[in-house]
Amino acid sequence: MELSFDPRLLMSQASSPEKPEGQAGKSPEQLRQKCQDFEAIMVQAMLKSMRASVPDGGLLPKSNDQLIFQDLMDQNIAAEMSRKQGMGIADALFRQLQKLESSE
Repeated sequence: MELSFDPRLLMSQASSPEKPEGQAGKSPEQLRQKCQDFEAIMVQAMLKSMRASVPDGGLLPKSNDQLIFQDLMDQNIAAEMSRKQGMGIADALFRQLQKLESSE
């Protein structure tokens, strides 16, 4: 499954003209938030593929509720990783999109 991503989509969402007047100066913060969200999605996909590469062990197979909990835990871990330390994906994407925005 191949995912395609257009960085201009982030730009259009971060700097949409329908913003209220009080939010006009928050465009860089909103763009950074979108970049962190994107990094969290990437980290979650990485965690899921890493977990899939390890064979299941134990006496009993995992139940559906355990799998759901594991997915939610991976989602939370990915969000926290991108907010606090990060892997650098959000920062690189933010810098690239800032250059793209300033050139327009």
